[in-house]
Amino acid sequence: MDKKSISEIKTKCFNRQNCRIDRMRACYVNEEKEKLSTFHDMFLQLADEEQTKYCEIFKRSMSGKFGRNLYNVEFPYAEEVEGGHQAFLYQLQQSELRDDALVEQFFDRVIGSYTFPGKYLILLSHGVYDIPMKMKDGAELDSEYVYSFILCSICPVELLHDGLCYDKAEQTFRNRTDDWGVKNPETAFLFPAYNFRNTDIHSALYFTRHPEERHEEIAVDVLGTELSRTEKDQQNVFREIIETTLSGDCTFETIRNINEDLKEMIEENKKDKETDDQVALDKNEMKKLLARNGANDEQLHQFERIYDEAVGDDTTPLLAENVQSQKNLVVKSLTMKLDVKSENAGLVETRVIDGREYLLIPIADDIEVNGIKIRQNLQSESSAENTEA
Repeated sequence: MDKKSISEIKTKCFNRQNCRIDRMRACYVNEEKEKLSTFHDMFLQLADEEQTKYCEIFKRSMSGKFGRNLYNVEFPYAEEVEGGHQAFLYQLQQSELRDDALVEQFFDRVIGSYTFPGKYLILLSHGVYDIPMKMKDGAELDSEYVYSFILCSICPVELLHDGLCYDKAEQTFRNRTDDWGVKNPETAFLFPAYNFRNTDIHSALYFTRHPEERHEEIAVDVLGTELSRTEKDQQNVFREIIETTLSGDCTFETIRNINEDLKEMIEENKKDKETDDQVALDKNEMKKLLARNGANDEQLHQFERIYDEAVGDDTTPLLAENVQSQKNLVVKSLTMKLDVKSENAGLVETRVIDGREYLLIPIADDIEVNGIKIRQNLQSESSAENTEA
């Protein structure tokens, strides 16, 4: 899925005024992995306040940045045959959550796998979206295609002052204050994926709130697949490829030019109204990037081996938006750190003075040191001119 398809589902399916969720099943679990209760609600029969709060959870289950919070996952073929994880999820989705045995089996799989220190709620929802046909002028017409999906959101349950709270007497969750309440989801997934404005049963969208704790056990044990690299891992792979390929030619100017090149690629992609995909840097694109920025024939020849060794078994393309900062050019060492806005990166240059290379930054009247404005010191230059005169 891309940002445009995610936006469409969040807007069209989780809008409080026209929410497409029709059925919810939930399981409340304690710290010992014991089921405190399960409940079954028809979404449209809930009170307005409760529907609103659930819609917020649904939207947050598909929020964030690819490589940091969101991951497209594809199911291995072995998981799509009878007994596979995808086959089970497909059966669950086709049942529209009406099959109690399937739902309980799903809850057991999540509880058996999920690692979490506190209480949590497994919220399993089903929805149906009649996909409108979009015309070139932006008008929407009725379509024969229907997107039927399930969304699983796993939310911590903690003491809150306001939120969806557990009502022990009724064994369900109600809008309440000063009680155990449902927080924003830690982990979630949408199945099937919504690709090219239609159903894709071979893929799913995975969400994690914290990039450093992705709960990959859910991806492995419930989805039967693995997540691609984190944003930080993509940056590490990108850095390794650039440093190893360019070797001694990995200069400040070269890296600044690569950063500018990536920025231009991202901006050009944003201008393309036909796509909302991020800029993918596969092997071919990485090689072109290096060739445009000074890599010689020998380096490009070595690049093939270097790239394969760096990416390993995960051949998912790197994303330009993840590997380089679009806002700042960051220069740092053990003794200093310098952040320069990307549009001002050209102000920084290198120069060899008395046999040593320096980074040069022109002093301007708006520069501050520890919050104190400093002024240009042109006295030494003026003194030198007077001496020569």
